[in-house]
Amino acid sequence: MMKSIKAQLTVWLIVGITVILTVTGYVSFSASKAQGEADYQALRSALKERLALSLPHGVWQLDDQYIQLTLDAELGWQSLIAIRIKGDAGLNIGRIRDNHGLRDMTPTEEPAADDVLTIPIVYQGKEKLGVAQVYLSRHDLNAKLQSRLMESLLQIVVLDVLILFLMSYALRHFVFRPLKELQDALDRAASSSDLESATITVNQQNEFGEVMHSFNRIVARIMDDLMLRTQAEASAREEKEKAQDAYRRLVQTQQTLVESEKLASLGGLVAGVAHEINTPVGISLTAASHLAAVTQQLNRELEAGAIKKSDFQNYLATATESCELILSNAERAADLIHSFKQVAVDQTSEARRDFQLADYLQEIITSLRPKFKRTQIDIQIDCEQDLLMDSYPGALSQVMTNLLVNAVTHAFDEGQLGQIAIAAHRLDDGHLSLTVKDNGKGIAPANMGKIFQPFFTTRRGSGGSGLGLHIVYNIVRQRLGGSIDVESELGEGTTFTITLPCNAPDIATKESS
Repeated sequence: MMKSIKAQLTVWLIVGITVILTVTGYVSFSASKAQGEADYQALRSALKERLALSLPHGVWQLDDQYIQLTLDAELGWQSLIAIRIKGDAGLNIGRIRDNHGLRDMTPTEEPAADDVLTIPIVYQGKEKLGVAQVYLSRHDLNAKLQSRLMESLLQIVVLDVLILFLMSYALRHFVFRPLKELQDALDRAASSSDLESATITVNQQNEFGEVMHSFNRIVARIMDDLMLRTQAEASAREEKEKAQDAYRRLVQTQQTLVESEKLASLGGLVAGVAHEINTPVGISLTAASHLAAVTQQLNRELEAGAIKKSDFQNYLATATESCELILSNAERAADLIHSFKQVAVDQTSEARRDFQLADYLQEIITSLRPKFKRTQIDIQIDCEQDLLMDSYPGALSQVMTNLLVNAVTHAFDEGQLGQIAIAAHRLDDGHLSLTVKDNGKGIAPANMGKIFQPFFTTRRGSGGSGLGLHIVYNIVRQRLGGSIDVESELGEGTTFTITLPCNAPDIATKESS
């Protein structure tokens, strides 16, 4: 059962105010009571001293009129009810105050008093003449305290009602009304497909106004995310169609090569290339299918009104990774087909730009993550920072991709632990040295002179195309204007050393065949 915050705040407000006012009222009442008692005792002591000084003379002289005047003067104090004088010579004089005023007391009359003060009457400090009995009552003091208590209780009730009214109005105006507007906007956002209707018109310049601004920004962000999702879906479908078209072209190329008498010996190679292209195409199809599935799930949650910010964030992360996988693998497929068709001709030109080598090497490793995730190969990058290149990043990416994939394919057995170390540093002549070193099987001496030749592979039946290192050689020499060397020992691993200019030439000098 939902508990109303408004009701809880109201109850706590009443209880809190009542407790505070009760405590303060009790403290004030206790102070007043203590002060009243102190005043009473002070007046009692003063009365005792005055009567001890004024009565002996009148009693000694047996002056009844003097004694009566003295007693009447003291009976002006409201807490004093009556005074009786008893002397040794049979003197018995008393005065009492009642509803009719002051009158004489009868010898046997006993006033109703809660405090009786007995004062000895001593003349000149020697001879005791009698006693004075003073009858006191705290009734007047208690009446004043009771009146003060009732006033405090009335103040508590009045203040409770007044503060409750003011706070209820303030809470309703400044808190609950903006909360209701925010709740209505959330309900509209959850139930309507048009998120623009969920925005709130902000009329307050306070904390709730900032919350409403933030809510409107979230709505705008969600709308942008939905638009990006739609665009990502369209891009994924387009890339899927491109990948399928590329695969069809590859099959056609395979058929052409098989029928060609000149390239009859490359029939097995075509099958290997088809197998090679199947991996990026399959990854693209899988990523597109996964993106479609999570998109349908997000649509169902959106229609059910159960979507959360974390759901959108998870979806965006999945969509981004899926799109990157589709794009990178589609590009790899297209590049492989392009490289296969252009193996005997010059590489087509690609756009050049400035880029940081360390960051770009890391991006290449990230794009190859699906290729390495089922292996136990650790890739380490040791690149000199701020190593800026003005070159062709696409060509460099193809070189590094082919070298790394070549190492996975040939240097290590399936499930074998291994390491690949990538290192780059500046040289003195405006060049840089880029090495790719593995600790795998190494290359047999008999094959060292053939590894850069087209179509040479030791694993043709296992998916090797024989084009990877040949393409690397051509790109490094022709496109990037550099050189590549290889060193290897059986059982010790292989090291490829690439020397490149930091500023690539516009037209790299071609190597003669």
